[in-house]
Amino acid sequence: IPAITGIARFRLIQRDFYIFIFIVWAGLINETLSIVLAYTIKNNSANSNIYVLIEFELIIYQFCRWSTIEVKYIITAMAGLAVWVIDNMVLHSIADDNSLFRIIASFIILFLSIDQINRLLFFERENVLKNATFLICITFAGYYSCKAFIEAFNVFYTDLSVEFRRNVFMILY
Repeated sequence: IPAITGIARFRLIQRDFYIFIFIVWAGLINETLSIVLAYTIKNNSANSNIYVLIEFELIIYQFCRWSTIEVKYIITAMAGLAVWVIDNMVLHSIADDNSLFRIIASFIILFLSIDQINRLLFFERENVLKNATFLICITFAGYYSCKAFIEAFNVFYTDLSVEFRRNVFMILY
């Protein structure tokens, strides 16, 4: 529904939010592909690992569009790419369920969201509850703090049962 709404209202949306629409569409495409791969080859880890990199880079670009200081976002995007390569190409296989990059990316997005929220609270003259940037950042902060916590179960608690880990991951849905 959000992806279709974003396309239907695309001409009415401010240019700074186009990236967010791309993020929503990338998520829809990835979820569709993940379902197909889960039912056909019983493994959607490779496309999920690629998707989290694309999503991270798009979110960093979205923060860059909201800011006047682009250098820190370029460095953050390059550092994120380096961590992804290390996690998916050096430490693990791209076909595995890798959580290191996801945890680091979640914390980066969380910190950038908090920074943007603080900026809006101090400098925004109007009601922030009507500000789309504020609402997106609040949502990012909630989701990615939860995601970092849940992904930690993959890294630090590997001896947990499959059923318990599946139930923990259901929290994200």
